[in-house]
Amino acid sequence: MAPPPDLIDDATAEILLRLPPEDPACLVRASLICKAWRELLSSPVFLRRYRAFHGAPPLLGFLHNTYDEGPCARFVAAAAEATTTTFPFSAPAFDRFDWWIVECRHGRALLQTLERHAFARLIVWDPITGDQQYLPMPVSGYYFCRSAAVLCAADGCDHLDCHGGPFLVVAIGAYEEDTHMWASVYSSETGVWITSSSIQLDVYIEERPSLLAGDALYFSAQQGKMILKYDLVGQSLGVNVINAPDMFEPTEGIVVTAEDDGLGLAGVKDGNLHLWSWQAGRHGIAEWVQGRVIKLRKLFPILNPLASLDVIGFQEGTYTIFISIDMDVFAVMLRSEQVKKVGKTGSKYAMAPYVSFYTLDLAKGRLLSP
Repeated sequence: MAPPPDLIDDATAEILLRLPPEDPACLVRASLICKAWRELLSSPVFLRRYRAFHGAPPLLGFLHNTYDEGPCARFVAAAAEATTTTFPFSAPAFDRFDWWIVECRHGRALLQTLERHAFARLIVWDPITGDQQYLPMPVSGYYFCRSAAVLCAADGCDHLDCHGGPFLVVAIGAYEEDTHMWASVYSSETGVWITSSSIQLDVYIEERPSLLAGDALYFSAQQGKMILKYDLVGQSLGVNVINAPDMFEPTEGIVVTAEDDGLGLAGVKDGNLHLWSWQAGRHGIAEWVQGRVIKLRKLFPILNPLASLDVIGFQEGTYTIFISIDMDVFAVMLRSEQVKKVGKTGSKYAMAPYVSFYTLDLAKGRLLSP
């Protein structure tokens, strides 16, 4: 019997484009078929098409904080329920047990040390490549870095592959026993911090990831009852501190992207997920507008009536909220109201979802690592 005819190159590329990014191991398996496929899967042209074809990068896992003989930031690979893979993404070892995860964005994780006299307080880590960049302290003297954010700084970037590109870090802090809060911006291109603004404000900023919406970063404060805004264009901090709706008084809310892509809030009360959006009112004055109320017990029909429900994270660009139910973490897709289990935290601390394409050019031989 004659061997089957070879696929033409265009047809091969179209087939390989459809390999699911949630199962990165299938890329390496396909690359082992023959030399031609390996060269195709590693070519920059194909990889650009692959990322553009699939759009939003997949969830590879999440980072969260825990105490194991001290503070520790841990990476948890996405559970099988959330992916199609039998080979979960394995991040490079990060063996600093005195660091605390702040957030993830654009393929990077931002952490800070809790050591008082450390020469560097913040570190930018790439969980795909393992690259680490330690940042000098934003200001001299003893201070608290209350929160920070990391984001891509490449002009016109579609954020499908930000690895190795320029980035910004925005840090918000205060000196000890001082209510004067400042914001500083670090550029990886210049390697220096610039203090952009300061305000007289005494609030407690939550240890939760920030939200990037439009040209602003939003930080949750006062147990979700207030929101601090940082304007990336004007480089100004907290021109107006936004108070959360009254329903968040007995419960904590988190900042999320609203369905109109603006600022939103989400929180759990009485077993229901409440969604709000910040919109212009009748007289041009912005106000909170009640959105959908999702009955979580309908999404989780076998939920224990005594189970603890907490909103612990949000994935930008996908309208996905993460809910902790007795230490198990579930992703709730707001538009479809579908639910997937993504892992287990072992704590109720906020988590930072990590999304990225994991392709042969970045894997460095680790795609099949256990």
